Amino acid sequence: MMLILTLRFDREWIAENSVISVKGSSLEDLDRKLKYELKKVGYSGKIEVLMRFDYSTIPRWMRQFHPHYFNRRVVIDV
Repeated sequence: MMLILTLRFDREWIAENSVISVKGSSLEDLDRKLKYELKKVGYSGKIEVLMRFDYSTIPRWMRQFHPHYFNRRVVIDV
């Protein structure tokens, strides 16, 4: 199963979709909290999570220096 989330940074990492919203001080913290949240909403087993970075959150003037940021793919065993 694959879950797609939008990833952004606003003083902390935020991954969300219409069902789940998780915040963490680091990517490791985000993953740990995401595992807990997935369990809480009823997911089980290995879940592939694609986090697509919301490029619109990078200030417009900075985009010329960052033509892309990054996307993440993690597998979480719930």
